[in-house]
Amino acid sequence: MTKIKVDLTSTIIQDDNSETFHQQAPGELTIQQGIIRVSYLEDEQIPVKLLIKGKEMIIRRGVDHSNYSQMRFVLGEKSACRYVVSGRQMDLTSVTNLFSARLDQSGKGKVRLEYDLFNGLYLVGNYAVTLIFA
Repeated sequence: MTKIKVDLTSTIIQDDNSETFHQQAPGELTIQQGIIRVSYLEDEQIPVKLLIKGKEMIIRRGVDHSNYSQMRFVLGEKSACRYVVSGRQMDLTSVTNLFSARLDQSGKGKVRLEYDLFNGLYLVGNYAVTLIFA
């Protein structure tokens, strides 16, 4: 396990509104048999775990089984996503438009992700995320 610094930039576009968030957090990274695992705390309180395996990335964030989100991304594919808030589940679909992950064995590198999020046929928003690990 390698200690890293996570630098996150996220841009959300919903309807005609756009908002960009930027934050940094300490984290941990493990690379075993080509599988990359990253964990850090968002806003110093919400656990986030990333799993990158080949051309697939899974993000799970949340504090317990009643409040979490789990999203799967594969370039060019639709994937089922789940948000659970106060025990109530909302199933969404992501469509991954861009996914690239470049990391060296020391844990330094960059992940870029762009996706559209849908609730049924309704477009919730367009998302662009850049994670830099140092």
